[in-house]
Amino acid sequence: MGIILSSFIRAYGLLLGNKLIQAAHRPDTSQKEFLLRIINKNKGTEYGRKFSFSAISDEKEFRNNVPVVEYNDLNIFIDKIKKGQRNVLTKDPVVMFTLTSGTTARPKYIPITAQGQKRTARLMRQWLCHALSDHPAYLDKGFLSITGAAVEGHTEGRIPYGSASGMIYTTFPRIVHNSFVIPFPISEIADYDMRYYLMARFAYWKPISFIATPNPLTLVKLAETAHIHQEDLIRSMHNGWLSEKLQTRQHCADAGVPDSLRFLMKPDKARARFLVGILERTGKLLPVDCWPELKLLSCWLGGSIGFHADSLTAYYGIAPRRDIGYMASEGCITLPVRDSTPAGLLALFNNYYEFIPEEQIDSTQPDILPAHETEVGKCYKLLLTNENGLYRYDIDDIVKVEDRYRNTPILSFVRKSGNILSIAGEKLHLNHFLIAIGKLKSQLTLDIQQFRAIPDPEKLRYEVFLDVRTVVLPEFVRSTILPVLDTYLCECNIEYDSKRKSKRLNAPCIHIMNASWEDNMRSIHIRAGKRDIQYKWLQLSSQRIEEDYQYINFSVE
Repeated sequence: MGIILSSFIRAYGLLLGNKLIQAAHRPDTSQKEFLLRIINKNKGTEYGRKFSFSAISDEKEFRNNVPVVEYNDLNIFIDKIKKGQRNVLTKDPVVMFTLTSGTTARPKYIPITAQGQKRTARLMRQWLCHALSDHPAYLDKGFLSITGAAVEGHTEGRIPYGSASGMIYTTFPRIVHNSFVIPFPISEIADYDMRYYLMARFAYWKPISFIATPNPLTLVKLAETAHIHQEDLIRSMHNGWLSEKLQTRQHCADAGVPDSLRFLMKPDKARARFLVGILERTGKLLPVDCWPELKLLSCWLGGSIGFHADSLTAYYGIAPRRDIGYMASEGCITLPVRDSTPAGLLALFNNYYEFIPEEQIDSTQPDILPAHETEVGKCYKLLLTNENGLYRYDIDDIVKVEDRYRNTPILSFVRKSGNILSIAGEKLHLNHFLIAIGKLKSQLTLDIQQFRAIPDPEKLRYEVFLDVRTVVLPEFVRSTILPVLDTYLCECNIEYDSKRKSKRLNAPCIHIMNASWEDNMRSIHIRAGKRDIQYKWLQLSSQRIEEDYQYINFSVE
Protein backbone atom coordinates (compact mmCIF):
# COMPACT_ATOMS: atom_id res chain seq x y z
CA MET A 1 0.00 0.00 0.00
CA GLY A 2 2.87 2.38 0.82
CA ILE A 3 4.40 2.22 -2.66
CA ILE A 4 1.02 2.63 -4.39
CA LEU A 5 0.06 5.55 -2.16
CA SER A 6 3.43 7.27 -2.61
CA SER A 7 3.13 6.96 -6.38
CA PHE A 8 -0.39 8.38 -6.34
CA ILE A 9 0.54 11.33 -4.11
CA ARG A 10 3.72 12.06 -6.07
CA ALA A 11 1.97 12.03 -9.48
CA TYR A 12 -0.97 14.17 -8.36
CA GLY A 13 1.06 16.51 -6.19
CA LEU A 14 3.74 17.18 -8.78
CA LEU A 15 1.15 18.40 -11.26
CA LEU A 16 -0.28 20.87 -8.73
CA GLY A 17 3.16 21.75 -7.40
CA ASN A 18 4.44 22.72 -10.84
CA LYS A 19 1.54 25.15 -11.23
CA LEU A 20 2.34 26.75 -7.89
CA ILE A 21 6.04 27.04 -8.75
CA GLN A 22 5.18 28.73 -12.04
CA ALA A 23 2.77 31.07 -10.28
CA ALA A 24 5.45 31.93 -7.69
CA HIS A 25 7.40 33.74 -10.43
CA ARG A 26 4.49 36.14 -11.00
CA PRO A 27 2.37 36.26 -7.85
CA ASP A 28 0.92 39.62 -8.93
CA THR A 29 -0.60 38.09 -12.07
CA SER A 30 -1.75 34.90 -10.33
CA GLN A 31 -3.38 36.78 -7.47
CA LYS A 32 -5.14 39.27 -9.74
CA GLU A 33 -6.55 36.48 -11.92
CA PHE A 34 -7.68 34.55 -8.84
CA LEU A 35 -9.42 37.62 -7.39
CA LEU A 36 -11.24 38.59 -10.58
CA ARG A 37 -12.51 35.02 -11.08
CA ILE A 38 -14.09 35.15 -7.63
CA ILE A 39 -15.57 38.62 -8.16
CA ASN A 40 -17.02 37.81 -11.59
CA LYS A 41 -18.46 34.54 -10.38
CA ASN A 42 -20.22 36.14 -7.40
CA LYS A 43 -21.32 39.49 -8.83
CA GLY A 44 -24.96 38.37 -8.83
CA THR A 45 -25.02 37.47 -5.15
CA GLU A 46 -26.64 39.66 -2.52
CA TYR A 47 -23.19 40.69 -1.28
CA GLY A 48 -21.91 41.20 -4.82
CA ARG A 49 -24.81 43.49 -5.71
CA LYS A 50 -24.44 45.48 -2.49
CA PHE A 51 -20.79 46.25 -3.20
CA SER A 52 -20.98 46.53 -6.99
CA PHE A 53 -18.86 43.51 -7.92
CA SER A 54 -19.94 44.03 -11.55
CA ALA A 55 -18.05 47.36 -11.62
CA ILE A 56 -14.76 45.80 -10.45
CA SER A 57 -12.12 45.15 -13.10
CA ASP A 58 -8.91 45.45 -11.09
CA GLU A 59 -7.52 45.34 -7.56
CA LYS A 60 -7.81 49.08 -7.00
CA GLU A 61 -11.53 49.06 -7.76
CA PHE A 62 -11.88 46.01 -5.49
CA ARG A 63 -10.37 47.96 -2.58
CA ASN A 64 -12.51 51.01 -3.36
CA ASN A 65 -15.80 49.11 -3.62
CA VAL A 66 -15.46 46.40 -0.98
CA PRO A 67 -14.94 47.21 2.71
CA VAL A 68 -12.62 45.43 5.12
CA VAL A 69 -14.84 43.33 7.39
CA GLU A 70 -14.78 41.27 10.56
CA TYR A 71 -17.09 38.39 11.35
CA ASN A 72 -19.69 40.55 13.07
CA ASP A 73 -20.09 42.53 9.84
CA LEU A 74 -21.15 39.31 8.09
CA ASN A 75 -23.60 38.05 10.73
CA ILE A 76 -26.68 39.22 8.85
CA PHE A 77 -25.55 37.38 5.69
CA ILE A 78 -24.40 34.21 7.45
CA ASP A 79 -27.67 33.97 9.41
CA LYS A 80 -29.53 33.91 6.08
CA ILE A 81 -27.29 31.12 4.78
CA LYS A 82 -27.76 29.14 7.99
CA LYS A 83 -31.52 29.25 7.35
CA GLY A 84 -31.00 27.81 3.87
CA GLN A 85 -31.03 30.95 1.70
CA ARG A 86 -28.89 30.70 -1.47
CA ASN A 87 -26.90 33.25 -3.45
CA VAL A 88 -26.06 35.38 -0.41
CA LEU A 89 -22.26 35.49 -0.26
CA THR A 90 -21.49 32.98 -3.00
CA LYS A 91 -23.11 31.72 -6.16
CA ASP A 92 -22.05 28.19 -5.19
CA PRO A 93 -24.09 26.68 -2.35
CA VAL A 94 -22.53 26.45 1.10
CA VAL A 95 -21.97 22.75 1.82
CA MET A 96 -20.93 23.17 5.47
CA PHE A 97 -19.80 25.60 8.15
CA THR A 98 -16.65 25.28 10.21
CA LEU A 99 -17.29 26.27 13.80
CA THR A 100 -14.81 28.34 15.76
CA SER A 101 -14.79 30.78 18.68
CA GLY A 102 -15.96 34.32 18.03
CA THR A 103 -15.29 37.60 19.82
CA THR A 104 -18.48 37.18 21.87
CA ALA A 105 -20.13 34.18 23.51
CA ARG A 106 -21.64 33.34 20.13
CA PRO A 107 -19.42 31.01 18.02
CA LYS A 108 -18.47 31.89 14.45
CA TYR A 109 -19.93 29.90 11.54
CA ILE A 110 -17.48 30.10 8.63
CA PRO A 111 -19.10 29.10 5.31
CA ILE A 112 -17.42 26.49 3.11
CA THR A 113 -18.28 25.79 -0.53
CA ALA A 114 -17.41 22.67 -2.52
CA GLN A 115 -14.83 24.65 -4.50
CA GLY A 116 -13.30 25.90 -1.27
CA GLN A 117 -13.03 22.30 -0.06
CA LYS A 118 -11.33 21.27 -3.29
CA ARG A 119 -8.69 23.97 -2.95
CA THR A 120 -7.95 22.84 0.62
CA ALA A 121 -7.66 19.22 -0.56
CA ARG A 122 -5.26 20.20 -3.35
CA LEU A 123 -3.03 22.10 -0.94
CA MET A 124 -2.94 19.13 1.45
CA ARG A 125 -1.93 16.79 -1.40
CA GLN A 126 0.85 19.17 -2.37
CA TRP A 127 2.03 19.07 1.24
CA LEU A 128 2.15 15.27 1.14
CA CYS A 129 4.01 15.35 -2.18
CA HIS A 130 6.65 17.84 -1.06
CA ALA A 131 7.28 15.83 2.11
CA LEU A 132 8.01 12.73 -0.03
CA SER A 133 11.03 14.41 -1.59
CA ASP A 134 12.72 14.67 1.83
CA HIS A 135 11.16 11.65 3.54
CA PRO A 136 10.50 8.98 0.88
CA ALA A 137 9.47 6.31 3.41
CA TYR A 138 7.06 8.34 5.54
CA LEU A 139 3.99 6.87 3.79
CA ASP A 140 5.14 3.25 4.13
CA LYS A 141 3.20 2.42 7.31
CA GLY A 142 0.11 3.76 9.05
CA PHE A 143 -0.90 7.42 9.47
CA LEU A 144 -1.86 8.83 12.85
CA SER A 145 -4.15 11.77 12.15
CA ILE A 146 -6.20 13.34 14.95
CA THR A 147 -9.06 15.63 13.98
CA GLY A 148 -12.25 17.11 15.34
CA ALA A 149 -15.67 15.94 14.21
CA ALA A 150 -16.49 16.95 10.64
CA VAL A 151 -20.20 17.16 11.54
CA GLU A 152 -21.25 18.35 15.00
CA GLY A 153 -24.77 19.42 14.08
CA HIS A 154 -26.95 21.14 11.49
CA THR A 155 -28.28 24.65 11.06
CA GLU A 156 -31.95 25.55 10.59
CA GLY A 157 -31.46 25.09 6.86
CA ARG A 158 -29.99 21.60 7.44
CA ILE A 159 -26.44 22.66 6.54
CA PRO A 160 -23.90 20.67 8.59
CA TYR A 161 -21.31 22.36 10.78
CA GLY A 162 -18.16 20.97 12.38
CA SER A 163 -14.42 21.38 12.81
CA ALA A 164 -11.98 22.61 10.17
CA SER A 165 -9.62 19.67 10.79
CA GLY A 166 -12.49 17.20 10.40
CA MET A 167 -13.52 18.88 7.17
CA ILE A 168 -9.96 18.58 5.82
CA TYR A 169 -9.95 14.87 6.69
CA THR A 170 -13.02 14.29 4.52
CA THR A 171 -11.29 15.83 1.50
CA PHE A 172 -8.62 13.13 1.27
CA PRO A 173 -9.19 10.38 -1.34
CA ARG A 174 -10.07 6.84 -0.24
CA ILE A 175 -6.55 5.55 -0.92
CA VAL A 176 -5.28 7.95 1.79
CA HIS A 177 -8.13 7.12 4.20
CA ASN A 178 -7.13 3.46 4.08
CA SER A 179 -3.83 4.30 5.76
CA PHE A 180 -5.34 6.13 8.75
CA VAL A 181 -5.03 4.06 11.92
CA ILE A 182 -7.71 5.90 13.93
CA PRO A 183 -11.28 5.32 12.66
CA PHE A 184 -13.00 8.61 11.96
CA PRO A 185 -16.07 7.86 14.19
CA ILE A 186 -13.80 8.26 17.23
CA SER A 187 -13.59 12.00 16.52
CA GLU A 188 -17.34 12.25 17.16
CA ILE A 189 -17.23 10.81 20.71
CA ALA A 190 -18.16 13.59 23.14
CA ASP A 191 -16.50 12.01 26.21
CA TYR A 192 -12.91 13.32 25.96
CA ASP A 193 -11.34 10.70 28.21
CA MET A 194 -13.00 7.91 26.27
CA ARG A 195 -12.06 9.54 22.96
CA TYR A 196 -8.36 9.71 23.85
CA TYR A 197 -8.42 6.20 25.30
CA LEU A 198 -9.84 4.82 22.05
CA MET A 199 -7.39 6.85 19.96
CA ALA A 200 -4.55 5.28 21.96
CA ARG A 201 -6.15 1.83 21.63
CA PHE A 202 -6.18 2.05 17.82
CA ALA A 203 -2.95 4.01 17.40
CA TYR A 204 -0.78 1.67 19.50
CA TRP A 205 -2.25 -1.30 17.67
CA LYS A 206 -0.45 -0.49 14.40
CA PRO A 207 3.05 0.46 13.20
CA ILE A 208 3.07 4.17 12.30
CA SER A 209 5.40 6.06 9.97
CA PHE A 210 3.60 9.43 9.83
CA ILE A 211 1.83 11.60 12.43
CA ALA A 212 -0.17 14.71 11.52
CA THR A 213 -2.36 16.88 13.71
CA PRO A 214 -2.33 20.67 14.08
CA ASN A 215 -1.96 20.99 17.85
CA PRO A 216 1.14 19.43 19.50
CA LEU A 217 -0.72 19.37 22.82
CA THR A 218 -3.05 16.76 21.31
CA LEU A 219 -0.07 14.46 20.83
CA VAL A 220 1.15 15.05 24.38
CA LYS A 221 -2.33 14.17 25.68
CA LEU A 222 -2.41 11.00 23.57
CA ALA A 223 0.97 9.82 24.88
CA GLU A 224 0.00 10.57 28.49
CA THR A 225 -3.31 8.70 28.09
CA ALA A 226 -1.51 5.64 26.72
CA HIS A 227 0.95 5.71 29.61
CA ILE A 228 -1.84 5.90 32.21
CA HIS A 229 -3.72 2.96 30.63
CA GLN A 230 -0.72 1.03 29.27
CA GLU A 231 -1.48 -2.37 30.85
CA ASP A 232 -5.16 -2.09 29.98
CA LEU A 233 -4.33 -1.22 26.36
CA ILE A 234 -2.17 -4.32 26.05
CA ARG A 235 -4.94 -6.54 27.46
CA SER A 236 -7.39 -4.92 25.07
CA MET A 237 -5.19 -5.75 22.06
CA HIS A 238 -4.70 -9.28 23.28
CA ASN A 239 -8.43 -9.87 23.82
CA GLY A 240 -9.78 -7.74 20.97
CA TRP A 241 -11.98 -5.33 22.91
CA LEU A 242 -11.80 -2.81 25.75
CA SER A 243 -11.18 -3.11 29.47
CA GLU A 244 -13.44 -5.20 31.68
CA LYS A 245 -15.34 -2.19 32.98
CA LEU A 246 -16.20 -1.04 29.45
CA GLN A 247 -16.96 -4.37 27.86
CA THR A 248 -20.75 -4.20 28.07
CA ARG A 249 -22.71 -2.63 25.30
CA GLN A 250 -24.46 -0.34 27.80
CA HIS A 251 -21.21 1.03 29.21
CA CYS A 252 -19.99 1.79 25.71
CA ALA A 253 -23.27 3.43 24.75
CA ASP A 254 -23.16 5.59 27.88
CA ALA A 255 -19.68 6.78 26.92
CA GLY A 256 -20.78 7.49 23.34
CA VAL A 257 -18.77 4.67 21.73
CA PRO A 258 -20.28 3.75 18.33
CA ASP A 259 -21.22 0.08 17.97
CA SER A 260 -19.28 -0.01 14.71
CA LEU A 261 -15.96 0.21 16.59
CA ARG A 262 -16.63 -3.12 18.30
CA PHE A 263 -16.31 -4.91 14.97
CA LEU A 264 -13.07 -3.14 14.05
CA MET A 265 -11.19 -4.35 17.13
CA LYS A 266 -9.62 -7.73 16.46
CA PRO A 267 -7.37 -9.67 18.84
CA ASP A 268 -3.70 -9.16 17.97
CA LYS A 269 -1.58 -11.29 20.27
CA ALA A 270 1.62 -10.58 18.32
CA ARG A 271 1.24 -6.82 18.78
CA ALA A 272 0.36 -7.32 22.44
CA ARG A 273 3.57 -9.35 22.92
CA PHE A 274 5.56 -6.58 21.20
CA LEU A 275 4.15 -3.98 23.59
CA VAL A 276 4.69 -6.23 26.61
CA GLY A 277 8.34 -6.45 25.61
CA ILE A 278 8.61 -2.65 25.58
CA LEU A 279 6.87 -2.38 28.95
CA GLU A 280 9.19 -4.95 30.53
CA ARG A 281 12.28 -3.26 29.07
CA THR A 282 11.43 0.42 29.73
CA GLY A 283 8.62 0.42 32.29
CA LYS A 284 6.31 2.53 30.15
CA LEU A 285 4.74 2.63 26.70
CA LEU A 286 6.06 5.64 24.82
CA PRO A 287 5.44 6.37 21.13
CA VAL A 288 9.20 6.55 20.46
CA ASP A 289 9.49 2.85 21.40
CA CYS A 290 6.14 1.65 20.05
CA TRP A 291 6.58 3.25 16.61
CA PRO A 292 10.23 2.75 15.57
CA GLU A 293 9.04 3.17 11.96
CA LEU A 294 8.10 6.84 12.54
CA LYS A 295 9.66 8.94 9.75
CA LEU A 296 7.85 12.29 10.01
CA LEU A 297 5.82 14.19 12.59
CA SER A 298 3.71 17.15 11.48
CA CYS A 299 2.11 19.80 13.69
CA TRP A 300 2.23 23.55 14.24
CA LEU A 301 5.76 24.67 15.05
CA GLY A 302 5.15 28.43 15.39
CA GLY A 303 3.14 30.88 17.46
CA SER A 304 2.08 30.23 21.05
CA ILE A 305 1.00 26.67 20.21
CA GLY A 306 4.34 25.86 18.60
CA PHE A 307 5.92 26.62 21.98
CA HIS A 308 4.86 23.10 23.00
CA ALA A 309 6.31 21.29 19.99
CA ASP A 310 9.66 20.91 21.78
CA SER A 311 7.96 18.91 24.53
CA LEU A 312 7.16 16.17 21.99
CA THR A 313 10.76 14.92 21.99
CA ALA A 314 10.34 13.20 25.36
CA TYR A 315 7.45 11.16 23.95
CA TYR A 316 8.11 10.84 20.22
CA GLY A 317 11.89 11.04 19.98
CA ILE A 318 13.82 12.98 17.37
CA ALA A 319 11.75 12.12 14.29
CA PRO A 320 11.88 14.98 11.74
CA ARG A 321 9.16 17.61 12.14
CA ARG A 322 7.45 19.66 9.49
CA ASP A 323 4.86 22.35 10.14
CA ILE A 324 1.42 21.26 9.00
CA GLY A 325 0.79 24.70 7.52
CA TYR A 326 -0.69 28.00 8.58
CA MET A 327 -4.38 27.21 8.50
CA ALA A 328 -7.53 28.43 10.16
CA SER A 329 -11.27 27.89 9.86
CA GLU A 330 -11.26 30.84 7.44
CA GLY A 331 -8.73 29.31 5.05
CA CYS A 332 -5.45 27.46 4.44
CA ILE A 333 -2.71 30.00 3.85
CA THR A 334 0.76 28.42 3.52
CA LEU A 335 2.48 25.36 2.14
CA PRO A 336 5.53 24.41 4.27
CA VAL A 337 8.24 22.78 2.15
CA ARG A 338 11.07 22.44 4.70
CA ASP A 339 11.47 20.75 8.08
CA SER A 340 11.93 22.48 11.44
CA THR A 341 10.41 25.83 10.53
CA PRO A 342 6.91 27.29 10.95
CA ALA A 343 7.27 29.19 7.66
CA GLY A 344 5.61 28.17 4.41
CA LEU A 345 5.10 29.36 0.86
CA LEU A 346 2.03 31.56 0.41
CA ALA A 347 -0.75 29.42 -1.09
CA LEU A 348 -1.52 31.57 -4.13
CA PHE A 349 -4.43 29.45 -5.35
CA ASN A 350 -6.32 29.33 -2.04
CA ASN A 351 -6.94 32.98 -1.17
CA TYR A 352 -6.37 36.50 -2.43
CA TYR A 353 -4.20 38.24 0.17
CA GLU A 354 -3.82 41.82 1.33
CA PHE A 355 -1.21 42.92 3.86
CA ILE A 356 -1.35 45.84 6.31
CA PRO A 357 2.04 46.81 7.82
CA GLU A 358 2.01 46.06 11.55
CA GLU A 359 2.96 49.63 12.48
CA GLN A 360 -0.11 50.93 10.60
CA ILE A 361 -2.73 48.63 12.13
CA ASP A 362 -4.32 51.44 14.13
CA SER A 363 -4.21 53.92 11.26
CA THR A 364 -7.51 55.04 9.72
CA GLN A 365 -5.92 54.88 6.26
CA PRO A 366 -3.22 52.20 6.35
CA ASP A 367 -1.26 51.08 3.32
CA ILE A 368 -2.77 47.97 1.75
CA LEU A 369 -0.13 45.87 0.01
CA PRO A 370 -0.48 42.91 -2.36
CA ALA A 371 1.68 39.86 -1.72
CA HIS A 372 4.48 40.76 -4.12
CA GLU A 373 5.04 44.16 -2.45
CA THR A 374 5.68 42.82 1.06
CA GLU A 375 9.20 43.01 2.50
CA VAL A 376 11.28 40.23 4.05
CA GLY A 377 11.65 40.60 7.82
CA LYS A 378 8.50 42.72 8.28
CA CYS A 379 5.24 41.84 10.02
CA TYR A 380 1.77 42.42 8.61
CA LYS A 381 -1.88 42.04 9.43
CA LEU A 382 -3.59 39.74 6.93
CA LEU A 383 -6.84 40.14 4.96
CA LEU A 384 -8.35 37.20 3.05
CA THR A 385 -10.67 36.89 0.08
CA ASN A 386 -11.66 33.40 -1.04
CA GLU A 387 -14.27 31.18 -2.67
CA ASN A 388 -16.05 30.51 0.61
CA GLY A 389 -17.65 33.96 0.67
CA LEU A 390 -15.07 35.95 2.61
CA TYR A 391 -14.14 39.27 1.00
CA ARG A 392 -11.38 41.42 2.52
CA TYR A 393 -11.89 39.49 5.73
CA ASP A 394 -9.80 40.54 8.72
CA ILE A 395 -8.59 37.23 10.14
CA ASP A 396 -7.05 39.13 13.07
CA ASP A 397 -3.62 37.53 12.61
CA ILE A 398 -0.13 38.98 12.48
CA VAL A 399 2.25 37.22 10.07
CA LYS A 400 5.92 37.69 9.24
CA VAL A 401 7.54 37.50 5.82
CA GLU A 402 10.51 35.24 6.58
CA ASP A 403 11.86 34.91 3.05
CA ARG A 404 10.81 34.75 -0.58
CA TYR A 405 10.61 31.93 -3.09
CA ARG A 406 10.98 33.49 -6.53
CA ASN A 407 8.76 36.55 -5.95
CA THR A 408 6.33 34.96 -3.50
CA PRO A 409 6.45 35.48 0.29
CA ILE A 410 7.33 32.69 2.68
CA LEU A 411 5.21 33.42 5.75
CA SER A 412 5.02 32.38 9.37
CA PHE A 413 2.20 33.03 11.84
CA VAL A 414 3.36 35.29 14.68
CA ARG A 415 0.35 35.95 16.91
CA LYS A 416 -3.23 37.07 17.06
CA SER A 417 -3.63 40.84 16.80
CA GLY A 418 -5.83 43.05 18.89
CA ASN A 419 -7.57 41.88 22.05
CA ILE A 420 -7.04 38.14 21.67
CA LEU A 421 -4.92 35.67 23.64
CA SER A 422 -4.30 32.04 22.79
CA ILE A 423 -2.28 29.21 24.30
CA ALA A 424 -3.69 26.11 22.63
CA GLY A 425 -5.75 27.60 19.80
CA GLU A 426 -8.69 28.71 21.96
CA LYS A 427 -8.50 32.42 20.96
CA LEU A 428 -9.87 34.08 24.08
CA HIS A 429 -11.05 37.56 23.22
CA LEU A 430 -11.28 40.50 25.62
CA ASN A 431 -15.07 40.28 25.28
CA HIS A 432 -14.98 36.73 26.67
CA PHE A 433 -13.20 37.96 29.79
CA LEU A 434 -15.51 40.97 30.10
CA ILE A 435 -18.57 38.72 29.97
CA ALA A 436 -17.09 36.19 32.41
CA ILE A 437 -15.90 38.84 34.89
CA GLY A 438 -19.25 40.62 34.63
CA LYS A 439 -21.12 37.40 35.47
CA LEU A 440 -18.68 36.72 38.28
CA LYS A 441 -19.41 40.13 39.80
CA SER A 442 -23.14 39.66 39.45
CA GLN A 443 -23.46 36.07 40.68
CA LEU A 444 -21.11 36.38 43.65
CA THR A 445 -21.78 40.05 44.44
CA LEU A 446 -18.12 40.95 44.12
CA ASP A 447 -16.79 44.49 43.79
CA ILE A 448 -14.17 43.84 41.06
CA GLN A 449 -12.57 47.15 40.15
CA GLN A 450 -10.03 45.95 37.60
CA PHE A 451 -8.54 42.84 36.06
CA ARG A 452 -5.76 41.66 33.80
CA ALA A 453 -5.28 38.28 32.08
CA ILE A 454 -2.04 36.90 30.69
CA PRO A 455 -1.21 33.48 29.19
CA ASP A 456 1.24 31.09 30.85
CA PRO A 457 2.16 28.69 28.01
CA GLU A 458 4.54 26.65 30.16
CA LYS A 459 1.82 25.75 32.68
CA LEU A 460 -0.96 25.72 30.03
CA ARG A 461 -3.14 28.17 31.92
CA TYR A 462 -4.15 31.82 32.22
CA GLU A 463 -3.13 34.03 35.09
CA VAL A 464 -6.00 36.32 36.05
CA PHE A 465 -5.23 39.34 38.26
CA LEU A 466 -8.28 40.67 40.13
CA ASP A 467 -8.60 43.91 42.08
CA VAL A 468 -11.46 42.83 44.38
CA ARG A 469 -12.59 45.42 46.92
CA THR A 470 -14.94 42.91 48.58
CA VAL A 471 -13.17 41.01 51.36
CA VAL A 472 -12.38 37.49 50.08
CA LEU A 473 -10.38 34.69 51.70
CA PRO A 474 -8.13 32.23 49.83
CA GLU A 475 -10.47 29.29 50.43
CA PHE A 476 -13.44 31.18 48.95
CA VAL A 477 -11.37 32.11 45.90
CA ARG A 478 -10.27 28.48 45.52
CA SER A 479 -13.65 26.84 46.04
CA THR A 480 -15.92 29.42 44.41
CA ILE A 481 -14.39 32.27 42.41
CA LEU A 482 -11.92 30.16 40.44
CA PRO A 483 -14.34 27.41 39.28
CA VAL A 484 -17.09 29.93 38.52
CA LEU A 485 -14.72 32.05 36.40
CA ASP A 486 -13.52 28.92 34.60
CA THR A 487 -17.10 27.84 33.92
CA TYR A 488 -18.06 31.22 32.48
CA LEU A 489 -15.02 31.24 30.18
CA CYS A 490 -16.10 27.82 28.95
CA GLU A 491 -19.59 29.14 28.27
CA CYS A 492 -18.20 32.14 26.36
CA ASN A 493 -15.71 30.27 24.17
CA ILE A 494 -16.39 26.83 22.69
CA GLU A 495 -12.72 26.21 21.97
CA TYR A 496 -11.62 27.09 25.51
CA ASP A 497 -14.32 24.68 26.72
CA SER A 498 -12.99 21.96 24.40
CA LYS A 499 -9.38 22.45 25.52
CA ARG A 500 -10.36 22.39 29.20
CA LYS A 501 -12.40 19.21 28.83
CA SER A 502 -9.58 17.47 26.99
CA LYS A 503 -7.08 18.75 29.61
CA ARG A 504 -5.01 20.56 26.99
CA LEU A 505 -5.58 23.66 29.12
CA ASN A 506 -5.45 23.80 32.91
CA ALA A 507 -7.67 25.86 35.21
CA PRO A 508 -6.68 29.52 35.61
CA CYS A 509 -4.51 30.84 38.41
CA ILE A 510 -6.10 33.78 40.24
CA HIS A 511 -4.09 36.56 41.89
CA ILE A 512 -5.97 38.80 44.33
CA MET A 513 -4.36 42.23 44.10
CA ASN A 514 -3.63 45.05 46.49
CA ALA A 515 -5.98 48.03 46.15
CA SER A 516 -3.02 50.22 45.16
CA TRP A 517 -2.23 48.05 42.11
CA GLU A 518 -3.87 50.16 39.39
CA ASP A 519 -2.65 53.50 40.77
CA ASN A 520 0.91 52.23 41.04
CA MET A 521 0.87 50.90 37.49
CA ARG A 522 -0.32 54.30 36.29
CA SER A 523 2.53 55.96 38.20
CA ILE A 524 5.05 53.68 36.52
CA HIS A 525 3.61 54.76 33.15
CA ILE A 526 3.98 58.46 34.01
CA ARG A 527 7.50 58.07 35.45
CA ALA A 528 8.50 56.55 32.12
CA GLY A 529 7.85 59.98 30.57
CA LYS A 530 4.46 59.19 29.03
CA ARG A 531 1.44 61.47 29.22
CA ASP A 532 -1.21 60.66 31.80
CA ILE A 533 -3.94 61.36 29.24
CA GLN A 534 -2.54 58.62 26.99
CA TYR A 535 -2.59 55.97 29.70
CA LYS A 536 -4.72 52.93 28.89
CA TRP A 537 -5.18 49.99 31.24
CA LEU A 538 -4.13 46.74 29.57
CA GLN A 539 -6.75 44.11 30.42
CA LEU A 540 -5.15 41.48 28.20
CA SER A 541 -1.39 41.15 27.88
CA SER A 542 0.37 38.57 25.73
CA GLN A 543 3.45 38.84 27.97
CA ARG A 544 4.14 38.78 31.67
CA ILE A 545 4.27 42.26 33.30
CA GLU A 546 6.79 41.93 36.11
CA GLU A 547 5.46 44.92 38.09
CA ASP A 548 2.08 43.19 38.54
CA TYR A 549 3.63 40.63 40.87
CA GLN A 550 4.70 43.32 43.36
CA TYR A 551 1.07 44.03 44.26
CA ILE A 552 -0.30 40.51 44.82
CA ASN A 553 -2.02 39.91 48.17
CA PHE A 554 -2.35 36.15 47.61
CA SER A 555 -2.66 33.64 44.77
CA VAL A 556 -4.82 30.56 44.26
CA GLU A 557 -4.33 27.81 41.70
